[in-house]
This record gives sequence, C-alpha cells and structure tokens, in this order.
Amino acid sequence: MRKSSLVIARRGGLWLMLLPACASAEAGPPTPPGPGADARSQALAALSAELSKVMPADSRIWMFAVGDADGDGDEEVAVVLAVDDAHQPRPLWLLRRDAGGRLQRVVESPRAIPCYECGGMTGDPLAGVRIEPGVIMLRFAGGSRELWESDVRFTYSAGQDGWRLTGVTHRGFDTVDGRNAERALSAEEIGEVSLGSFDASEFPADALP
Repeated sequence: MRKSSLVIARRGGLWLMLLPACASAEAGPPTPPGPGADARSQALAALSAELSKVMPADSRIWMFAVGDADGDGDEEVAVVLAVDDAHQPRPLWLLRRDAGGRLQRVVESPRAIPCYECGGMTGDPLAGVRIEPGVIMLRFAGGSRELWESDVRFTYSAGQDGWRLTGVTHRGFDTVDGRNAERALSAEEIGEVSLGSFDASEFPADALP
C-alpha cells in the first residue's frame, strides 16, 4: 500500500513520519494547531513547491527533512526518493543552497535507505530522517517476533566538505521472551564511510544474538 506523509516538527530538525493514507480518517478529531503552526505549514508548502522544480521530472519524493546539516547557519534539505520496486533500496539526496539561494544537489546516496519490504512484518523500515546542526540522522525499524531499531549518524567534516558515518546503534526486543539488547558499533566496525557511499544493507540490526 502506498503511504502519504505526515510532517512532525521537532527542535533541531524535522522528523517526517509516514502513515497509511487512511490513517487520518481513523485517528479521530484533529488536534488544534499550536502557535506558529500556520507559518510552519506555509514554509513546508513553499519548500515542497521549490523541491518539485529542482528535482528531476520523473522523480517522486517519499519524505524530506530540513535543517542545518553542515553547521553554517543555513538550512539544507535531505530528500528520500520513492522507487517503483519494493525490493530495491531508496536513494537519499542532500541539497544545499548556492550563492544565489537555489537548491543544488551536493550528495547522492543511492543505497542509503532500505527497501519498502525490508522491515519484515512491520512494513516500511524507514522510521525517520532528522537534521541537527552538523548532523544527519536516519532511523530504521522493523521485525516481527524480534523487533529491531537502528539509529545511523552522519557528521559533517569541514575539512572534507562532506558527511561521514560516525555512529550506528542497534536495539532489539524479543516480544515473546522479553529479551532486549543494545549495541553501538565501534569506530573500527564502522570504518571510513561517506554519506554518498553508505549502504544500509551493510549495517544490519544485530543487537539480539
């Protein structure tokens, strides 16, 4: 089933979560918007329109997040693209504004996001994309009896003018026997990985033995 996006604003960036298209009809009365909700909605609508102009004509945006990914005070945009094959990984693009204020693609990571079917019984494993100053965070989750979650962190390096993989943390929970575990990969296990070369399939969640 295709899904529509729900935007949830958070300090330090945006988590953009996905809900089934029918979820809004089942969720009950809407929550009254808080202060600034209209301004946020207008800003997101304007950015969505801008993205539609700079992305390739045949591309479809699955979700995006906005924040200061390189710590310079300006906002970058991380975009996850949709693909037609549910068993293929999804690309992540990072866009930065040039001197004229136009969004330009600076990183293309073709295998950064697991496929739609890679979450097992829970469905799409992409749980969120978040940008904090100088940091891009990806969260994946899935499973059936054994539930798993992975947080992946990329940190900006001014010397390399790019983002490097600096953290991977896996968590697991067995819904039958109650076992749970957390494992953070060491620097040696991570190695030298750029955002552009990151392949989510090379870092499978394995917190539970």
